[in-house]
Amino acid sequence: MNKDYLEMNELACGFRRGWKIDMNESIDIFSLAINKIKNLTIVFKKMDNGISGACLKLDKENIMFVNSIHRKGRQAFTIAHELYHLKYDDNDFNICGVDSDDEIEKRADLFASCLLMPHGAIETYKLNNNIKKWNLDLIIDAEQYFQISHQSLLWRLRHFLNEISYDEYISYKEDISYNASIRGYDLSLYTPYLNKEYFTIGNYIKLVELAYEKDLISRGKKEELFLDAFREDIVYKFSEDESF
Repeated sequence: MNKDYLEMNELACGFRRGWKIDMNESIDIFSLAINKIKNLTIVFKKMDNGISGACLKLDKENIMFVNSIHRKGRQAFTIAHELYHLKYDDNDFNICGVDSDDEIEKRADLFASCLLMPHGAIETYKLNNNIKKWNLDLIIDAEQYFQISHQSLLWRLRHFLNEISYDEYISYKEDISYNASIRGYDLSLYTPYLNKEYFTIGNYIKLVELAYEKDLISRGKKEELFLDAFREDIVYKFSEDESF
């Protein structure tokens, strides 16, 4: 088995142990990252489709940028990928492409895949579901369980576990939304997490509100800062779920 794969799997499992999360559980990386990573702000921003995201390390702040037009599964992978850069990369700023050949990017991809779905979790899932040979039904069931991207699971099964053929890898990539739908799944995993082109969550929002509460900024400045973070919903106090 690939040495880098085993190394990144152990690194990712160490992350899970530090977070006190069972190795076999699926995780909500969106809320976990905000909860577990100190001073983290995540900005969902429309980018070129070939860019998955970016991260910036400042003295006291960590900022991630996630491509808002990508599917939720891909966005989850991006957040896990950027966690590698924040924790283990010496660079303070990284822009991450979808299909980069850079060695650090490849390691970050492996880390992300193993953080969302550790190697042991795959083996346990196979055992519990009596999987001898993967097919499209089983793959979609697994990605729904682990809440990971379809492409990420296919990539793992083909390139690191050698459990599907190249022809299967190519054929299984097609029409994932349709194929998930006819198997009874909703499409939340295959659509953007927030369905907003620009949105900010995390520490920035808390800091703005705290500064206002301590009379360090005026109400007008608070609203300006929230608008800068694409949080019109806070300023105007509306919800898309409200009935008018």
